[in-house]
Amino acid sequence: MNTRLEAGKTFLAENGLNLWAFLDCATLPEPIQRQFKASNIPLEKYNRLVLLGHGGPRFWQALAEYGHITPNPVDYFSTTITRRFITDYLVSPPIYWLYPSQLIIPLQQLGELAHWAHPSPLGVGISPQYGVWFAYRTAFLAIADLPVGSSETAAPSPCHTCLDKPCQTACPAGAVDEPHQFGLQDCARYRLQPDSSCGDRCLARLACPVAAEHKYGLPQVQYHYGRSLITLQEFYGAGE
Repeated sequence: MNTRLEAGKTFLAENGLNLWAFLDCATLPEPIQRQFKASNIPLEKYNRLVLLGHGGPRFWQALAEYGHITPNPVDYFSTTITRRFITDYLVSPPIYWLYPSQLIIPLQQLGELAHWAHPSPLGVGISPQYGVWFAYRTAFLAIADLPVGSSETAAPSPCHTCLDKPCQTACPAGAVDEPHQFGLQDCARYRLQPDSSCGDRCLARLACPVAAEHKYGLPQVQYHYGRSLITLQEFYGAGE
């Protein structure tokens, strides 16, 4: 057992990054490799892709303990902890930073490959263990002797056994319509309305019964959806 690596995983989990995956760059599915090539990412020069994320509310607790000291505290904290993991526990191997950055990478496909999640009617992944209460935080390529594996094991999608589909009935925009594609335009249009009930939260996501014990607290929900609302306003034009 690589005791340094195990200590590194413990360090990550203590800081809320309790999801990890070490993927073999050479055996990534062809569609994923094509997407990396389209972004001019030198995948062939590295042997491992490291994907880190969090499930449940512990990450937010760790961030609060660290302090919201920058305009983008989530990314700053995530990258700070990840770089400490690289330096202290992977002994600073050559890396190529993937996320967060301006690069376009297939996070959801990588998450499916790592057994973190399945597609869901909400347009985001759903985890067999954490439901819709998980997120991708960092990713990088490395030249490192890491065993291929993941914190999660393969399990069927919890959506397959959900009969009531409360996410559909709770969505006031009618954007959640399984098996059809998530209605992104309908969602955005409703969220941009004055006094929208979905301005700083997603009622459909909050209604999901899967892994409700891992649900984010309201301050975390409002933080993430508040930031995404600003993005929507910038994209569509506030007040238009």
